[in-house]
Amino acid sequence: MKNIFKIGAFALAVVFSAGCDDAEYSEGGKDGNDLGVHAFFAESINAPGISSDVVKLTINEGAKVVLTPSLTDKLNEDCTLRLVIDENVLNTYNKNEGTSYKLFDESLVDLGGEVIISAGKYAADASVISFDKIPAELSGLPLALPVRLEKMSGNVEMTSSTSSYVFVITSPIVNDIAQFNGAAGLWVNNFEQTFPQFTIEMRLQVSNTANRNRDIFSCIEDGELMFRFEDPQSHDGVNPAHSLVQFQGVGDYLNPNSGMYIHVNKWQHYAVTYDGTKVTIYVNGQKAGDKNITSKVVKDGYFKYLTFGGIGGNNGAWAPGDRWWYGCNIMVTECRIWSVARTADQISKNILNVVPDTQGLEGYWKVSKATYDEVTKEFADLTGKGHPMTTNKSFVWNENISTEDTSSPWK
Repeated sequence: MKNIFKIGAFALAVVFSAGCDDAEYSEGGKDGNDLGVHAFFAESINAPGISSDVVKLTINEGAKVVLTPSLTDKLNEDCTLRLVIDENVLNTYNKNEGTSYKLFDESLVDLGGEVIISAGKYAADASVISFDKIPAELSGLPLALPVRLEKMSGNVEMTSSTSSYVFVITSPIVNDIAQFNGAAGLWVNNFEQTFPQFTIEMRLQVSNTANRNRDIFSCIEDGELMFRFEDPQSHDGVNPAHSLVQFQGVGDYLNPNSGMYIHVNKWQHYAVTYDGTKVTIYVNGQKAGDKNITSKVVKDGYFKYLTFGGIGGNNGAWAPGDRWWYGCNIMVTECRIWSVARTADQISKNILNVVPDTQGLEGYWKVSKATYDEVTKEFADLTGKGHPMTTNKSFVWNENISTEDTSSPWK
């Protein structure tokens, strides 16, 4: 979390007036300031747009944060402000930042009472915001608390953006994840949908890249559409052998840029988008290459079924067999398919989780014990759209893996 700070009155006024657009202010005000006296959060003075911080909550612990209501100039009378929760602030933040945070439960937060900035003062004492520990059912969801300053009394106005602040709530999920030795064979059958634009993404950890043709996603029907470990065929001085995961379509392919390879024994994120004309690869939230292609390369966006983490066996017109995956452990989670081409910001800022009802999300699987039905042997589709995931491969539960883990020991 960024450092909370206080600035001397003169420095505060100078920095603020130098860093803000005059268009933020209305006319009027006191003390000879034709632009008026405005209230803002000191923590936002040099940040464009709506500022934010991250608050970590767990099911065992809450948190406290502070904001410092301040003025652009002194008044000769007291002014009274308060902090309020404003979902419109969050909507603006999501739009500008490419995020999809949902409003945090207001009953779990205390904004404190009235804030008084005394006559002749530039700032109030810091306001303490208290968060309760998060309920288990909210743990891991992308949530945020949007806070705005509101005037109760006094000759003061609000700035357009620096009087708002967003606290992004992070709450790690600890789950048991399915670990496979060889192809995972995670299969979503009878998906039968067509998306002229799409995004496919997942997190995975593999124990080696010792062989090529290991598919981490495939959808094969009278042709090829897959992402597979492929180049280089031997270590080229930068990329270990077969560590670049290639997009392969019908008659065309795209390799990630050099250096954008999948590291072994670490959690990695891989995504491919298609916007109707261009395929783009992202590795760990960073753009790793793009290429203009025709829609026939992606079968016009037709998905009869989906597989993640290695299909195993031989299926469709062409598919890698189990032998390519021999000797490699794999875990895969956060498997998602979208009917939209997600932006770079949306991908990079939602690697660990996403709200299941986010617009355009057509399938979402965590491949965890919490989402597994022991009777039906299915992993639930978290969107509720009825596309469970199954596997005919054996696996063990790798226990107590946190979404904050960058690397998980193999079982």
